[in-house]
Amino acid sequence: MVAALLLDAGDRAEIERTSTHAPVRLCERADALRSLVAAGQVRFIVSELRDRVGASVIPVLGEAAAQGTRPTIVVRTALTDAAAGDVIQCAVARIPARVSIRKAESLAGAMRDALGSGGEGIADLAILERVGPSVPLQLRAFVVLCAAAPSPRLHVARAAQLLGVGRRTIESRLARAELPPAHRIIGWCVALHAAWQLDVLDRRPKQVAAAFGFASGAALANLVSRYCGCSATSLREHGAFRAQLERFAALVERSASIE
Repeated sequence: MVAALLLDAGDRAEIERTSTHAPVRLCERADALRSLVAAGQVRFIVSELRDRVGASVIPVLGEAAAQGTRPTIVVRTALTDAAAGDVIQCAVARIPARVSIRKAESLAGAMRDALGSGGEGIADLAILERVGPSVPLQLRAFVVLCAAAPSPRLHVARAAQLLGVGRRTIESRLARAELPPAHRIIGWCVALHAAWQLDVLDRRPKQVAAAFGFASGAALANLVSRYCGCSATSLREHGAFRAQLERFAALVERSASIE
C-alpha cells in the first residue's frame, strides 16, 4: 500500500493516476498518516513535511523509518524558505528519504527513482545534514535545490526560475554571505553527488557520467578536477566523499557568522 500525505491537488491526482499496482491511501493530517503506518502493509510513503494544519510530519516519518519493514519514503516539497528549512530538519533527523522538488521533477519519476535505488543511501541528505544548518535563511531554498536536484544541466537561470526570484537576487544574497557565485554552488553539489556514487556506491566513472547525463567521461573528469582537485578514479577511495563534503562545508560555514 502507498500512504500519501499530499496537499497539492496536482500531486494527489498524479499519484492516483500512476500508482496502478498498489492501493493508494491519501490523507492530509500527520496523525492520519501515523495511523496508516501503524496499521501495517505500508510499503511506500509519499509525504509533504507539513500537514493541513501546519504540524510537522518529520516525527511520523522517523517512526516509519524505524520499523523493521522500513517503507520507501519520498518527501515532496516546494521551494519556499519555510519548506527548505523543513527539508534541512529532515536531513538532520537522518530520515532515509528521497527528496522530490515540485516543479523540478514529476512525482512519478521521483517514486520510480526511489524504488530503483534499492535502499541505497542518498547524497542530498548527507550534504544537507552537514551544511544546511549553516546556510543563511534566504539561501536555504537555493541550496536545497542544488543538493536535491543535481544536474550538469541545472543552470543559474533555471534555478532562479524554479525559486521564483531573479538571478541577480540569488547572486547578491550569495555575495552578502561571502559565498561562491551560484554556478559554483551548483557545480559543487554535482561534484559531491558524483563523489558519493564513486566512493559510497562504488560506481565506476563511466557509470556515473551516464547517470548524470554528461556528454562524456571526460566531462565528468573535468568537473571533478575543477571542484575536488583530483581525478574521478581517486574518488573511489573510501572516505573521499566525506573529505570533499568537508571542503564544501568550509566554504558554507564562513557565512554562518554573517547572517
